[in-house]
Order: sequence, then C-alpha cells, then structure tokens
Amino acid sequence: MTDEFDLVVRGGDVIDGTGRPRFAADVGIKEGQVAALTVPGAITGKATLDARGLVVAPGFVDIHSHADWLLPLDDHGEILAPMLRQGVTSLVVGNCGHSLAPVTEDSTRLADVSSEILRDRAFPYAWRSTAEMLDAIEARGVAFNVAFLAGHGTIRQSVMGNAPRAPAPDELDALRRATRDALREGAFGLSAGLAYKPGVFAPSDELASLCNVVAEEGAIFTVHGRAYVWISPFYKPMLLGAPHNVRSVDELVIAAKRGGARLQLSHQIFIGRRTWRTYPTVLRRIEEAVASGVDVAFDAFPYTVGNTTINAILPAWVLDHFEERIRDPKVLARLRREFAMFRLALGLDWSDITVTWGGGKASLEPLEGLDIAAIARRLGVSPFDAYVHVSRESSGAARVLIGTYSGDDTDEEPLRAVLSHRLCAFETDAILTRRGRFHNPASFGTFPRVLGRYSRDLGLFSLEEAVRRMTSFPAERVGLPGVGRLAPGHAADLVLFDPLRVGEGGPNAPPVGIDKVVLGGHVVVDRGAMRLDRPRGRVLRRR
Repeated sequence: MTDEFDLVVRGGDVIDGTGRPRFAADVGIKEGQVAALTVPGAITGKATLDARGLVVAPGFVDIHSHADWLLPLDDHGEILAPMLRQGVTSLVVGNCGHSLAPVTEDSTRLADVSSEILRDRAFPYAWRSTAEMLDAIEARGVAFNVAFLAGHGTIRQSVMGNAPRAPAPDELDALRRATRDALREGAFGLSAGLAYKPGVFAPSDELASLCNVVAEEGAIFTVHGRAYVWISPFYKPMLLGAPHNVRSVDELVIAAKRGGARLQLSHQIFIGRRTWRTYPTVLRRIEEAVASGVDVAFDAFPYTVGNTTINAILPAWVLDHFEERIRDPKVLARLRREFAMFRLALGLDWSDITVTWGGGKASLEPLEGLDIAAIARRLGVSPFDAYVHVSRESSGAARVLIGTYSGDDTDEEPLRAVLSHRLCAFETDAILTRRGRFHNPASFGTFPRVLGRYSRDLGLFSLEEAVRRMTSFPAERVGLPGVGRLAPGHAADLVLFDPLRVGEGGPNAPPVGIDKVVLGGHVVVDRGAMRLDRPRGRVLRRR
C-alpha cells in the first residue's frame, strides 16, 4: 500500500521499552501514534527517517521534573530545550510537595515563596483548582507530554498556611478532601517534600491518612524524605538506633503501608561521605518492604551532585519564622554548633556546596559559581557566616549544587549500586531556568549519560534494561497513558540514538549521539537543532 503512513522510521534497531532484546524493524506512524512495527522495507510513508545504525526507542520519561513553573510561559520550550535534546518527551511535574495547584487567593503568595528557585519569572495564577490549571496549561500548549502531581505542601498551604504543627481534625479532613479533589481532577498522585516548609512539619499520621486517600483513588504517593543522611535534626534519639536515612525510608514505607498506597521514593541519594556506607541497608529495607507486599520503587539521577535550595539543610526549628531566626544571634550560635557537628559527622565539606543562583539579589551575583569555602575567603568571614549570608540575603531562595551525593569523583560505589537496582527509574531532578549562569549537569545529560557511561561503558545493565527504566517503568509507576512503549496504539514519541556514541556533552552543552527526537509524530530535535514551530506535547490526565 503506497504512502499509508505519515512517517516511516526505517532501518533501525528497535528497543521497545519493555526490556526485551532489540530487533530490526521499521516503525509506521500515523496521526501521532505508532501504527505499525514491521519487517524492514515492508511499508512506505509520506516522509521517511533513515535510522540505519541507530537505536529507535520510546521517548524518555522524566519521572521527577521541576518544570512546573515554566510551563505557563510561552517560551518554556526554549528554556527546557536541553531536556528535549537529551530525548525527554514526557515530564512528571509537581514533585517534592510543590505544585501549581490547588491554590487559594491567600496561598498563592506562599506558593510563590516556595517555588522561588523553580521559577524563571513571575506569572499570575489564573486558576485555583487542579482542573482549572490543567485546562489553562492545555489551552496555551506544551512542548512535552506533561503529567501533574498534586503537591502536599501546596495543599497544606491552601488549608493551613505554613503552620508548624500537626493539622487539627477539621484541617485534616480539609487536606483529605483537597487531595481527593486534585486526584479526581486529573493529578496522577500526591507528592510530598518532608525537608521543605511546610511538609517538614507534617507528622507521620498525617501522611498515612493522605496515603489512604491516594490508595482509594488508585494513585501514587511520591516523596522527598526527611533525611538522606545518616544523622540529621529530624529523628530522635539522634545517635542511637538506625541511621536517619534508614529511619526515613522506614517512616515512609509504614505510612504507605498504613494507607495502602503505592510509594515512589524520590531521588534515592546518600549525602555525605560518612552516609555512603548505609546504602546496602537502605536498599535492603526497600527490598524487604516489597517482599512484605508494599508497592514501592525509587528513582535516581546519574551524578554525584544535585540541586536544591540553600535552606534544604536547615533544621525545621530554623525554617519556622525563618526571616526572624536567621538574624537572631542566639539562633545562629546554636546553628553554628549543630552545623559543625553535622558536617563532621557527615563528611560534608563547605567546598561541597556551590551557589548556582543567588536568588535574584544583585549583591550575590558575583558569588554565583563559587563554593561556600571560596565565598568565605572572598568575604573574609568563616564558611558558616558565608553560608548564613547567602541564605539570609536571598531570603532562602538561593539555589545550590551539593556534592557527595552517593559518591564523588573518586568513588561511585553507592551511586552505581542504586542505578543498577531493578527498582530504580532514572530521573533528572533538575531545576532549569534562565536565572543564574551555572546549572545542574542533569539538565543536559542525564539520559545520554545512563545510556553511554553506565550501560555501554561500565556494563551495569543492558541497553534494553536502561531504556526500560527510562520509559515503560516510570510510565507504569505513575500510570501514564499511551507513553513509555514503542508499540501500536502508543504515542509516536521516539528517540533515535547512536549506541556507540551516545553520551553527555560538556558543561551546559548538548549531549552527543542523539540523532533525532520525535514527539507526537513530529521531529522536534534534529541532530541537536530544535524544531519548535509549535507545541507538540499533550497535557496528560489521570482517568
């Protein structure tokens, strides 16, 4: 039959996302969907892509993205172009407890403060409910397929502000109703950020109650835990008992088990050189939870640095009334003592924390790209005082890269153990905006780095398994319809890459070996060149 397809991808090796071995096939695309997988040469189309020597895989799914506050902007495709260039066609947003909705008139101000490091610039909240937000984003058009999570912190702010306490019974009822409404309006799950305000104030009973709602609605609970270090301010007794990151996993597994919810542990990392030794225990705890019947998995990025807010390492007692306490000499004296103890205990140096964006403060711009030790030398103060200075002057909005995440340049044993695990989906956890001159390398190279360094070069897993854990596995975890597999009836989202060359580029540079990216049957990246004539993505909704 002549030209029965809109597009034919010819001559490639198909890795379909299921984990099965690659096979030679031509891919026929019609009306934005994969319509056929056939023996080479059996079909024709109005247009053809030559995939000889290339792997043809489903578009990659970033299960943990922070692109929320860019999506309402007309130029979000340009800002997020590095994600498309590395093969990402689907984003799961609303992570770590912060989402665009639901909001109230009063809580939008709090949402703006919480999202400061995630935003490129301000915009009006032209919605209140999750349904209204999804409609508004859809009407503007999106450059990716986008699935939204409802943020526990955002919901909490809409019900009880940033109150540093457990919810009263009527407030808990309101939290449950708001969570259920968001899920029924199209959110794929509930996310929590238990190291950030206001999630840091949520007790385990609150989490278990909300997990019950998530379970009843058939959704997923994703969570940034309280501790990714072996010792922290969050658990008592501090020095006796299991390491704190183990206690964090235990707390979340118990909450999910009590509520009956599926659980996704966000960015499973081990921060600080003295935390690295705990990775076998954490992974064993997760495996034991699965054996006991809890539906739990996790995700991770392939770097030993990660982005966060400068206040992420502050204890809850400082975050409560932060603007006052960060200026209180008595508070700072106590914090200085605790930091000295924790840094020594963790094996985390001031030089491991680099400021990438100063929160928009002109006085901090010269310090961007410097680590805290270097900033201290420039300012002529102690590293602790330099850290407080950046935190205070930016009102906690400064963005930082922290090193020693599951390894460093000399030792990647924890990182490789995590990435190798069958329950690990790959993610970026990247904050990418035009603000600042320095960016998380995950924004540019996560998926090519997994395919090149960790699969091809180090042989931690097959290429087929690597593709599975960046396509069908995260799509199935979240429940994304029609993405994550290269099969008839699924969206025509494809990545064509050279398995012999694929890998990350230099700092802030496009990857190598990604030949083309197809979204909804349209080529959106051609050898690094963007083709963003109009948004080609879809707003996904849970049904």
